[in-house]
Amino acid sequence: MLNFRNSLWRAATLAGLTAAMVLGAAPNAEAKKKKAKAAPTKVVPAKPTEPIKPGEPTKAVEPAKAAAPALDVTDLWQGKCKACHGPDGTGKPPKTENMTAAAWQKRFTDAQIRKTIVEGFERDVDGVHQKMKAFPDLTPAQLDGLVAHVRGFAK
Repeated sequence: MLNFRNSLWRAATLAGLTAAMVLGAAPNAEAKKKKAKAAPTKVVPAKPTEPIKPGEPTKAVEPAKAAAPALDVTDLWQGKCKACHGPDGTGKPPKTENMTAAAWQKRFTDAQIRKTIVEGFERDVDGVHQKMKAFPDLTPAQLDGLVAHVRGFAK
């Protein structure tokens, strides 16, 4: 009797799975449909400046992430940077370069500026010895704020 029940149970399970595959329904298909309806994706035209034309392809766009609020690093600049770089980034040539110059802003990437702040440097340029103290204890937010502050000097 026990073997008959097991066989009957197996046959019923197999029939149910076969029906689900034939109908294209997975066990969680209903839940997936509800989830898809709950969070629709935003569709925008491929060329956002022109109206959507019939038959024009569109693409899904992820919502923009909120930008982190900028950290005010004015006090940090005043305490650690102003003595050599000046209040406005013009520096004291030839020992420190003018960070307001477009050529300087273009020459250095944000990553290079960040690395220089953290590691400092020492070099000789045209017979002038240049040196900057390292500030390895700054937080990532402070570093980002200082880089933004330096980029704000651009003319």
